[in-house]
Amino acid sequence: MPDFDRIDLMNYAMYGNDFDPQWDEIRAFLKSNTAAQKELEEIKRTVPSPHLGKKRRENLPTTDPRESNGGDGVGQEPRIPGSNASTKSWWQKILGE
Repeated sequence: MPDFDRIDLMNYAMYGNDFDPQWDEIRAFLKSNTAAQKELEEIKRTVPSPHLGKKRRENLPTTDPRESNGGDGVGQEPRIPGSNASTKSWWQKILGE
């Protein structure tokens, strides 16, 4: 069984799962090595999840006051007065904007 270093454990903590056979060797290593288990737990506590980091980047505050809406900003288009009805999104057509 190969030995895994901290980088391998970090990759497993961030991207690994219990179902993918790609991670079988490192899971077996973790089961047999208590020091590696402790190190993995420490890594999980200190390294943020990649999904959380991505979410934070998407919701950065904007400097344009027209774009700040207090919400999550997903699925909203900038309001253009007098825009053509054929270019409006479906929810703008329903709301009559």
